[in-house]
Amino acid sequence: MLAEPLAVPADRPVYVSDPTWIPHDYDARTDSLTFARVNGDSRDQAVFLDRRFLGQAPKSPPVRIGQLSRAEVASAAGPIHFIFHTAFCCSTLMTRALSVPRVSAGLKEPGVLVSFAQHWSNARQTPGALNALGVTLDLLSRPMAPGETQIVKASNVATHLLPDVLHLRPDAKVLVMYSDLGGFLEAVTRRDINGRSFARQTYQGFANSIPLDIALTADDRMLLTDTQVAAFVWLMQAAFFTDMQRHYGPARIRTLSSDRFLSDPASALRKAGAFFELHADRSKWEAIAVGPIFAEHAKERG
Repeated sequence: MLAEPLAVPADRPVYVSDPTWIPHDYDARTDSLTFARVNGDSRDQAVFLDRRFLGQAPKSPPVRIGQLSRAEVASAAGPIHFIFHTAFCCSTLMTRALSVPRVSAGLKEPGVLVSFAQHWSNARQTPGALNALGVTLDLLSRPMAPGETQIVKASNVATHLLPDVLHLRPDAKVLVMYSDLGGFLEAVTRRDINGRSFARQTYQGFANSIPLDIALTADDRMLLTDTQVAAFVWLMQAAFFTDMQRHYGPARIRTLSSDRFLSDPASALRKAGAFFELHADRSKWEAIAVGPIFAEHAKERG
C-alpha cells in the first residue's frame, strides 16, 4: 500500500502546509493542481511518483493556482535541485543513493512535471502556466524534515522544461546524467516492443520541443527504422543538454555518464553531494556506495 486511506481535507491551506500532499497533475485549462498524499516511506517505495504507481494514493479535488497563497507557498519552500537525463543511464539509482535521512530526499519522476511538459509542447500555451510551474516547483521543494534538500529526478520526456526550471528557481542546480549512444540503443532494443514504442513516442514529443537542426520530410520520418528513431532521440537530448550546459555553465549544470558513475560510485556521489551542497561527509557516501542500494535493481527492489 502506498498510502493509508483517509478523508481528503476540504481546506486548501493543508495542501501547502503538509508536504505529504505533493502536486500530482496540472490542468492548464483550469490552471489547477491535483495533489496526491504520499508519505516519506511511500515516496521511497514507489518506483516513480506518477499515476502508474500512485493509483491508490488519496487525491485532492482540483485546486486552482490562484487559490493557493503565494506567500505561504514561498514560506514553505526549501532547497531543491534536479536530475535530468537521457534515460537508461542509472539516474534512478543516483536519485535513490542521494536520499540521505535528515539531509536529502529523492523525488523520482513526479508526474506533475510530465503534465507541464505536455502542455509546454502545445503551441497555445496558457498565460498562467509558467507561474503555475513556479508554484509547483516550490511545493515539490518542501522538506519532510528540517533542513532537508529535495532532489527531483524529472522524467526524460520533461527535458525541455530545464531552462524554465533554472529560471524559476535560481538557487537550483542540475545534474545531467547520460549513457553513450551504444548503451542507449542497446537498452531500447532489449525492451523489445516496449522499447521501440518508447523511442517513437519520445521522438514525436522531442521533434516539437527540442528538434535537431536537420530537415526531415514526412516521408523521411516514415522510413526511419526503430533503431534510427532511437538514435535521433539520443541525439536530440545530447544536443539540447550540450547547449544548456554551454549557456548556464558549471555553476548551474554538471554532467555525469552512467559508465563513470558505476566505475566509482563513491566518488560520483561525493561530487554530486558537494555540487548539491548536501551536508554528508565522505564516509557516508562510501557507505552508500557499498550498501544495499547498489545491490538491487533501482526499479525492482529485492
